[in-house]
Amino acid sequence: MAEKRSSHAYMLLAPEGPERDGSARRLAAELVCTGPEPPCGQCRDCRKALAGTHPDVTVIAREAGTKGLRQDIVVGQIRAMTADAQLAPNEAARKVYIIDQADRMNQQAQNALLKALEDPPGHACFILCAASADALLPTVRSRCVRTGGGVRQERAGELSDLARGYLEAAASGDLAQTVLFCMNRGKLSREDTEAFAGEVRDAVCDILCGRLKDPGLGRETLLRLDGLMDRALDCLRHNVQPKQIFGLLAAETLRVDEI
Repeated sequence: MAEKRSSHAYMLLAPEGPERDGSARRLAAELVCTGPEPPCGQCRDCRKALAGTHPDVTVIAREAGTKGLRQDIVVGQIRAMTADAQLAPNEAARKVYIIDQADRMNQQAQNALLKALEDPPGHACFILCAASADALLPTVRSRCVRTGGGVRQERAGELSDLARGYLEAAASGDLAQTVLFCMNRGKLSREDTEAFAGEVRDAVCDILCGRLKDPGLGRETLLRLDGLMDRALDCLRHNVQPKQIFGLLAAETLRVDEI
């Protein structure tokens, strides 16, 4: 809880649905709770947050247009949210903004959000709900504490270790070791393969920003591997199987001029 109290932004990664919505409400309740062990579920702020009636907990979602839902969350919505965040809370000690389907923000909206994440009001907190982090800008991802739900949360530590193992194999320059590492992961599920690629991208971002030590890859190689993860994720979106994805990584992680 101490870690959560010290952060102003969270990325809640889980499939869209009631379970993710409930996780977002529970996190919001934890952030506004006045009980001794948040979320207590008993104090007024907790009860209102869990019921979706707290005046200091706001949900930002795609708006309905004349032909149904808009395709994206647009910059005007984010600007209105950040303007409201400058105002003092109504009842709680902080204001919480849940951005539902944050991966549906267009680039202009994400850039507007980035300004708020870089210099947030002291009483404001943002929860970005997404099925995957890959549609979000690296600069947005890097300013959020990552959390999750369901199977994704249980597997997060393992997949993070797997991503680091992949980068260490790439840094070794040993083609046989790198190919063996990739081919041994061909039985991962599609969800875990997508999560693995996202973890690699997050690790690359952290290395480039100086939050993690470079295992010996260098900026050019890191950027190339980030692009390779983009290709892998695009292939997954086109129903390419995980076995073929890791075959791609085995073939292209190391280039001849890097060995």
